[in-house]
Amino acid sequence: MRLIFVSLLGTAWSQVAFYIEPVRYFTLEGQPYVELFLGVDATSLRYVPTSQGYEAEATFSLVLRDAEESPIYADKFRFALPVLADTHLSSRQRIYVDVRRLRLAPGSYTLEVEGSDPRQLPRPQLVKAITQFQVPDTGRKFHFSDLVFAKGLRARPGQGYERHGLSLEPWVSNGFLIDPETLVVYGEVYHIDSLTQDPYYLRLKIVDAQRAVELPEYTSVKRPRRPGPFEAFAFTVPLLRLFSGVYLVQIELCKNDGEVLASWYRRFTLFTSREPMAEGTEAEYDERYGFPEKKLDELLAGMTYLATPVEKSFISALNTFPEKKKFFVAFWKKRESRGAGLTFKEFLQRFEYAQQHFKSSLRPGWRTDRGRVFIQYGPPNDMQFFYNEPDKYPYQIWTYNQIGSQGQVIFVFYDPDLITGEYPLLHSNKLGELQNRNWRAFLLRARAASTGETERYQRFGSGGAFLFRDDQTIGFTRDDR
Repeated sequence: MRLIFVSLLGTAWSQVAFYIEPVRYFTLEGQPYVELFLGVDATSLRYVPTSQGYEAEATFSLVLRDAEESPIYADKFRFALPVLADTHLSSRQRIYVDVRRLRLAPGSYTLEVEGSDPRQLPRPQLVKAITQFQVPDTGRKFHFSDLVFAKGLRARPGQGYERHGLSLEPWVSNGFLIDPETLVVYGEVYHIDSLTQDPYYLRLKIVDAQRAVELPEYTSVKRPRRPGPFEAFAFTVPLLRLFSGVYLVQIELCKNDGEVLASWYRRFTLFTSREPMAEGTEAEYDERYGFPEKKLDELLAGMTYLATPVEKSFISALNTFPEKKKFFVAFWKKRESRGAGLTFKEFLQRFEYAQQHFKSSLRPGWRTDRGRVFIQYGPPNDMQFFYNEPDKYPYQIWTYNQIGSQGQVIFVFYDPDLITGEYPLLHSNKLGELQNRNWRAFLLRARAASTGETERYQRFGSGGAFLFRDDQTIGFTRDDR
């Protein structure tokens, strides 16, 4: 199945820019299948004049491999974009989408996509992207699909992505949303009647992932109904009042008494030009802070753990000492004026502690995973150290009683090389963090050596074959906690 439709987004690239998103669905009989979305950013392609107008195209090759690295699906094709009357940026600010459906058995898969613009000058450049995903086991009746992001619902069928009577305008950009007014969240739930016979409802929540705070003003609830074999749902979320940042869309399946039967989520990163910026001066910096430029550079780098996407882009563009001073003052003035969140004093204490206690032979403390977690979430309520278990790599487990609205959060760090003292993050149950349900297996030295699991984890990080996708983690039911 192939469909082409349009959504708005604008970027500037010197080579073809594209996004790949596997979306997992189920049939009513419980059989899994995947729809592969490929989104091509029209602003990244070179348009050439023809007698019909301006034309652009991209060429792609797709290879899907199973857990044994054997190819099970491959395709090469030419992606011709619709002809434009002119090449003004406003005409090219679109993402064109290709969708194809594959029936897959439960297991782990790796999708490799290579794309190029044959008209690119001075010569085409090949861009390669890899994503990994799992098709869940079909051992139980209850399932839910991945969440699909869309710009809106189309009024007339046949002009968008059709799912069970809904016509969507999908937003295929790996969860990066630029200046959206609304966000439509689409999903499907299968065989709720296998969980409960009581009335249920679906609830959508938005969580600020950087501050780990739920935003109650964005909570939406569908009307209660009797459980059945299938429900397709679409929530429309207004985003005009949100600042730039990283957020989680969380869907909860609840009984009428409020008990949560299942929960799943997807992350998105919001970039908005509507964000108000505070102003700062060099005089304010010299009076309140006064750090030399080298120290200021370190602090600015550490502040990226707390910064919004827009602020991160500002930090990366700072060149002169006066620019850095003004931004530093504005950054903390904006946060401290809200009366919520981390103050500079608290940030500095965390930063210095991370520098002293979490450095490795490869990098300073604030740049390690432990340093990042400590700066972002603060000191844990409990630290457990496991250094002498004969069959395992050394590891640490940090426990937070509460982070935002989430309780009993753990972070597992381990030392796979036994040399650097780096202790990369292996697993966390914190929403939006790396989640690896096989983390205990990764700690076993003998198994890691025989299967290569440690090497695969280090190479692919949060996309490893034994890990869930970083932006779309499978949730849990009462029987799967």
